[in-house]
Amino acid sequence: MPFFIITNKKVEMSNDEHKLFQKIVKSYSFGNNNGEDLFTDLFEVDENGIIQFLRPPSTRQTSFEVFLFLMALQQQQHLRQLYKQFDELASELKEHLKEK
Repeated sequence: MPFFIITNKKVEMSNDEHKLFQKIVKSYSFGNNNGEDLFTDLFEVDENGIIQFLRPPSTRQTSFEVFLFLMALQQQQHLRQLYKQFDELASELKEHLKEK
């Protein structure tokens, strides 16, 4: 899965998720406003680019759309990790059963 930069943080996203991110940023970018600023200080990621923590907006205004996007992205990242672990365990089990 590719990595993209959001507010100086490396985030793991699919290409479709990144296109949606760009669309959201573009819809909130006008005049001196940069749509990406709405994502500032809303999340923390681990070294693999997986969102570990969502921070409710308390010091800055943001959009409900931005927060929902981050919530959905976090859920998808964690589901991808679970599917990967399940596939690895299923492969190990198949190998183990072949040996017997």
